[in-house]
Amino acid sequence: MSTTLIFAYILIIVGIVAWVALIPGSRQVGPKFTSAITIFGGAFLFASCFINLVPHIFLGDDPNRFVTPNIHFKIAASVMVGFLIQLLLEQLTRGAEHGHNHCPCCEEENEAHEHHHSHLPHQGHCHNGATHPMTGLIIGLCIHAFLEGMPLVDLDGDIHQGLLYGIVLHNIPISLVLVSLFIANRYGFWRSFWLLALFAVMTPLGSLCNLYLLPPNETLQSLIMGVVVGILLHVSVNILFDHDHNNFTLPKFLLIILAFVAAYFTPGCPEIYPVF
Repeated sequence: MSTTLIFAYILIIVGIVAWVALIPGSRQVGPKFTSAITIFGGAFLFASCFINLVPHIFLGDDPNRFVTPNIHFKIAASVMVGFLIQLLLEQLTRGAEHGHNHCPCCEEENEAHEHHHSHLPHQGHCHNGATHPMTGLIIGLCIHAFLEGMPLVDLDGDIHQGLLYGIVLHNIPISLVLVSLFIANRYGFWRSFWLLALFAVMTPLGSLCNLYLLPPNETLQSLIMGVVVGILLHVSVNILFDHDHNNFTLPKFLLIILAFVAAYFTPGCPEIYPVF
């Protein structure tokens, strides 16, 4: 295993677990930061799918390897499968991948206030003192993280940097949602730490399982990437078109443009963009 890959795994894990520092004293990150990083990360993921990931599916080492329509159909189908998988996972995660959590009891309160819909991480306890359901949420997020980590490294050992940075950015609002729910459920520091650590290792674990347990077949790897592209497109589209949808502002628009530019200049795998 290369040093670069180890650093990539460390970056993902530390980028999640570090937020446990908010637990003592129930400190919270401001909603403006959370909203900004959620929008930026969503736009970055969306752009990376088309700039880095989709070209890699069809190009890779040999641009002529997928010349039959049957393979193109399978890849397109894998993207749709990924989209549906994420749709099912959200029944467990309640939208935590989008930087917010649809708490059932708080949604009831929102409906009583003219269907107000909040997209910020949950701040504090439920209005009726109930605890938040966490088991399904953790399971759903772990499956999500495991799947999106599988194509992180290609068969040549090259890291998809667009995917890597997108995951790191994407994990920040998810971690903040988890921390706010841990606080709301009165979880202690170490319980919160181990739950965040469990979520953090899922992406590297998915990558390692793909590298060492699955056969090194280019078609299979392209189908896996297609599934992940479908998952990321579902998440990023929900963020961009559902996050604060009634409050479109110039700063939000500029954040999206900045994320698109950042994704454009983020190098992909060497075989696709050798100029980098």
